[in-house]
Amino acid sequence: MVGELMTRMAHDGMSIDWFAGAPSPPPDLTPPRLRFHEVSACNWLEDKFGIPMPVWYPGGIWELAKAIRKADLVFINDCLYASSWIAWTFARLSCKKILLLQHIDEIPYRSKIMTTLMLFGYRLSARVILRGSSQVVFCSRKVERYFHEKFPFLKNTIHISNGVDVDVFKPDERNTLSARPRILFAGRFVERKGLDIIHKLAVNLPGCDWIFAGWGVIDPSSWGLKNVKVVGRFERKAMAQLYRDSDLLILPSVGEGFPLVVQEAISCGLPVLVSRETASGDPRAQNFLMVAELTVSGFEQAVRAFLQRRHQELEPALRRRRHDFAIAHWSWDKSVQAYMQAFKNILESGAPR
Repeated sequence: MVGELMTRMAHDGMSIDWFAGAPSPPPDLTPPRLRFHEVSACNWLEDKFGIPMPVWYPGGIWELAKAIRKADLVFINDCLYASSWIAWTFARLSCKKILLLQHIDEIPYRSKIMTTLMLFGYRLSARVILRGSSQVVFCSRKVERYFHEKFPFLKNTIHISNGVDVDVFKPDERNTLSARPRILFAGRFVERKGLDIIHKLAVNLPGCDWIFAGWGVIDPSSWGLKNVKVVGRFERKAMAQLYRDSDLLILPSVGEGFPLVVQEAISCGLPVLVSRETASGDPRAQNFLMVAELTVSGFEQAVRAFLQRRHQELEPALRRRRHDFAIAHWSWDKSVQAYMQAFKNILESGAPR
């Protein structure tokens, strides 16, 4: 999402130095004003436990410091990363304006230690990084509510939805369905995405094919189920086709903002089944989401109900209605325009906070 945003803003004339931990290839590096800096980092926590917390090596930190000194504004993605704290500190020391994008809130890990560490991290980040930034952007209404309720002193916030490439993620006109329903999971294969629930669903519903697109520390192919297929990570056009070839996107996750895969699936006309918590990320999409209680029985009941009305849910007219909704609310043109206006407002304001 950030890579697409950087690319589109560079196309609109903004000069950008984008620093990201390797491997983080941007979707498009054709704009000459976009300079991508791939920073070497240690990803031990993600490789071992599925927690994305890269630690940058000193060379990348030094290059980042030099770039910040030349910048007019510093854009930081999420408040908990060590690299975010480093960038924020350099920006403050250099008296630069800061915009921080916050995607998620608390993740209820099964480990009490991890949950406690995250709560402490948010309390500290809210009082230091978020309050000390020129502007904080939430891309989820749920996350926005969380931070406003927990930290009412935050006044420098706005909401901007993630953008979707509605020209790539669009429905086809298929009128026939496959003999076996195809249920898709897309995302990282980690605990909080609810793969334990999907595992039990795949056992209880052997008449469906369960497709897993993504990567992570959990390997669904190890479950030994003939109706489970892991297809790995896809580039955008191939991912859009996978949405179109599927019958349902399922995401029994917790600790989400409003996942981009949900937006992409709806834009492709695909029915989507999520938890109530995830659905609250964008109340405007309620009419295009199926919602289930976050239990095996809750999701199984919802999937069985979907299978009963599968033909109606996948009618071309309804698929087009979902795509039209995405165009109206999530197009990249709207998102980029909102970010450009936010940058303009920050740069025209007074001294950094």
